[in-house]
Amino acid sequence: MIGYLRQFVEGRKPKVSRAEVLGARPVRNPLVEWERILAHEEGPWVVFLRVPRRADRWGNFVARVFRMPSHRKIELDEMGSDVWEMCDGDLTVDALTKAVCAKYHLNRRQGEASVTAYMRMLAERRLLALRTGARKNEAPAVAAGPRKSRRRRR
Repeated sequence: MIGYLRQFVEGRKPKVSRAEVLGARPVRNPLVEWERILAHEEGPWVVFLRVPRRADRWGNFVARVFRMPSHRKIELDEMGSDVWEMCDGDLTVDALTKAVCAKYHLNRRQGEASVTAYMRMLAERRLLALRTGARKNEAPAVAAGPRKSRRRRR
């Protein structure tokens, strides 16, 4: 806990091992609306993201002054669209990388580098997050004892 606090204060990013990243499950931001459509007549199906702008006091002020739209639109390329669709919290980064390598005929190193770089870019834009640990349906790896509730019962 203190180590994470120190990293936050000093501005350093926490060090995450390669195994932890490959075992994490990417999850899309629930505020982002998306659809897969045929953008061009001869092109592949791509994903269009609709990202809402900030809706707090500062965001509303800036939007009024600069006449900003309520949403920002982003078009993903073919590989990015496939990665976005697979980021539903079920697949790990490792399984996602294997699927991309198989579909686009890449070797393991190329696929892993492109998928992790793409996911890093999406995470920096807060469109994607990596969830570590067990899935919601699964029991945790280490069973915790019963916890006492601090709420008062009436």
